[in-house]
Amino acid sequence: MAIKNMLDSKKGRFTTFGILYISEGIPLGFAAVAMAAYMRREGMDVAQVGAFVAAFYLPWAFKWAWAPLVDLIGLKRFGGRKAWIVICQVLMITTLFAVAQVDHAKYFDLLITLVIVHNVFAATNDVAIDSLAVNSLLPEERGQGNGFMFGGAYIGQGLGGGGAMFVSELYGFDVSFLYVSLLLSVVLIFTLLFVKDPTAASMIADKSADIWRKFKESTGGFLRELHTGFFKSGPGPMVGVFFALLPFGAMALASGVSTTLQVDIGMSDGQIAQLNIYSTIVSGFGCVLGGWLADHLGRRKMLAAFYIMTIFPALYIGFMLGGDSGLQGVTVQQYFTAALLFYLAMGMHYGTSAAIFMGLTNPTIAATQFTGFMALRNLTISYTNAWQGAAVGAWGYSKMFYLDAALAIIPILVIPFLAERKTKEVPPSAGAPLPEAG
Repeated sequence: MAIKNMLDSKKGRFTTFGILYISEGIPLGFAAVAMAAYMRREGMDVAQVGAFVAAFYLPWAFKWAWAPLVDLIGLKRFGGRKAWIVICQVLMITTLFAVAQVDHAKYFDLLITLVIVHNVFAATNDVAIDSLAVNSLLPEERGQGNGFMFGGAYIGQGLGGGGAMFVSELYGFDVSFLYVSLLLSVVLIFTLLFVKDPTAASMIADKSADIWRKFKESTGGFLRELHTGFFKSGPGPMVGVFFALLPFGAMALASGVSTTLQVDIGMSDGQIAQLNIYSTIVSGFGCVLGGWLADHLGRRKMLAAFYIMTIFPALYIGFMLGGDSGLQGVTVQQYFTAALLFYLAMGMHYGTSAAIFMGLTNPTIAATQFTGFMALRNLTISYTNAWQGAAVGAWGYSKMFYLDAALAIIPILVIPFLAERKTKEVPPSAGAPLPEAG
């Protein structure tokens, strides 16, 4: 008896893409929380932990460069986009196993290299899943479908971060690698058994020379569209490029150094796990609340307010750590309170900032330009983790938090200039009818 394709029904499509996005969130949560905590407990510098988390995000900022290959190399005989997803998930598990074998302190450069390679496969997995979603979800399903997808990513981050920390506390860190690999394997088995690319049968196999020619044409077209969208659609999108490269408010309580600080103030693996799970819930609630407030009170005004809200927890932690008590100046309960307030504000800004970027996007090249904005945001996450780790190593946590809060003022000053994209009306030609009034 043939197993039914989950993509044949509406509920099946929502379930499938929610589960597939779990595989994207698992490694990110595991790296930023579980691995960062373990590396700090093993005595690695905060700067090294920051560089490690930065390397995890770096390939996501440049996935557009090789994304056209997923569409151009159809892998028709092996299941189309499903084959891409399966291959990437297998390689994600394999490279994660390789990371587990590396002495993190002794071979740090090798660790960073393996992490980047792992995330090239993870980012390609994302490209293939998104391509499958575009070709599977009906137009009226895409809004709800994306909700399931990002909900799955949040669940994956909780499982990979907080879940792995619980496993580490009970059975040791080495077992947490097996736990994460098992989670990814479950998604892989689901993909193998229940997912079929509905367009695979209609794919046409291209010759190698044609593939590379089309790849160059596709990449060139992508870059031309980005140039049009960013630099020929009024000042708003150009300001948006600059804004996307600025911090998302004060970010230290969400970066790799936040995990190292949790270790340094004496939080157990179980407490770090609890905070990770609670912060995921609070951020999800913040996304919904922030979107509602922005729609009713104004997007730019509320985005500025949300950014300001991220500054106060950072200043509080910086102040508490700056006294004579040092790391002992912050209790676990105080840190929990500040972090959850921060995650509420951070969640509130996500949907609002996305809506603003959509307003800056040229509708005729929406997917291309919006992908460009999101790539720049991933680059911001990467460099933020790198500089914050280095800053803690040079000046300590307190000064880093103060600097993080100060830098958050820059994007707030830019927000008023994020005017929506201007379109130039082309006057009708003499031979064309005038537009109707009304």
